[in-house]
Amino acid sequence: MNKRSLLKGLGAAAFLSMAATLSPVLAADTTIRVASVTGPSHHHNISLQWFAEQVAARNVGLKIEVLDGGQLGGERDYIEGMMLGSIQMAQVSTAPVSGFVPEFDLFSLPYLIRDTDHFKAVVSGPVGSKFNELAEARGIKILAWFDNGYRNVFNKVRPIVKPEDLDGLKIRVMESPLMVNTVNAMGGSATPMSYSELYTALEQGVLDGGENAPGNVLNDRFYEVTSYLSMTQHFRPPGIVSIGMGTWKGLSEEQQKVLVEEGARLQDYEIELTAKVGEKALEELKSKGMKVNDADVDAFRARMGPVYEDFKTKHGAELLEAVQNTSS
Repeated sequence: MNKRSLLKGLGAAAFLSMAATLSPVLAADTTIRVASVTGPSHHHNISLQWFAEQVAARNVGLKIEVLDGGQLGGERDYIEGMMLGSIQMAQVSTAPVSGFVPEFDLFSLPYLIRDTDHFKAVVSGPVGSKFNELAEARGIKILAWFDNGYRNVFNKVRPIVKPEDLDGLKIRVMESPLMVNTVNAMGGSATPMSYSELYTALEQGVLDGGENAPGNVLNDRFYEVTSYLSMTQHFRPPGIVSIGMGTWKGLSEEQQKVLVEEGARLQDYEIELTAKVGEKALEELKSKGMKVNDADVDAFRARMGPVYEDFKTKHGAELLEAVQNTSS
């Protein structure tokens, strides 16, 4: 063998060796971490784990990893992180999104969503498409809408039946001025706070209560630090599962297609699961000693006129009327 043949042979061997070394790296899945503030047993995270399984089964080189329990901070951290590129993907409520995209305040209006069919028609129709565009313009792409169910007041002091019962009670709300105004109009003293801090604040007596859907009260064990759940049904703000545009643009067209398709299936899965979880949660909360009572919803609704007028002054009436006129 001459010198040139020997060098060619060595070069080919080196190339094959390098290819064997690199091929596992090139074939490895792209991992997308999705952040969530709720605990692992919460039905939102059960839904996200289901989503991860569906995406993995599509075999397009994508792996979804759910980081629950506020491991990456609070919801505002997630939203800002997705815009900046430090957070890849997250499940967040629409209320904190309004701090970055003001139009999302719409979903924080009290007594806006009539029922589950109305909710599905709103987020799957022209209104949902408009909000998808608004979010994308700010750097986040919505893959699915989550139904959080009706939110109700829970507290450690007394049952809430009428607005006067909220007098003097410090109630945690999401970081949304509209939600602050609503709980204040209901008669309480609204205190915006990160969800991840709520349990400790109740435990230490910093707050008297909060407001949330029964499934959240159960799964995040608020029955341990409060005694009363009153069915005020004042809010029904949705959540969104979204991905940062920087992460999105780094995916192949095939991977993007899979996330969109499986995101649509995730939305249907979560909405159905929310209905089941809500009913079961109420019974479990009662069994754990929490006292559940009906509230005079009409009395609370009657106080909401100024909240709606303030919203229309800030954002106009077009989107509000679009929701109200959406038939289910």
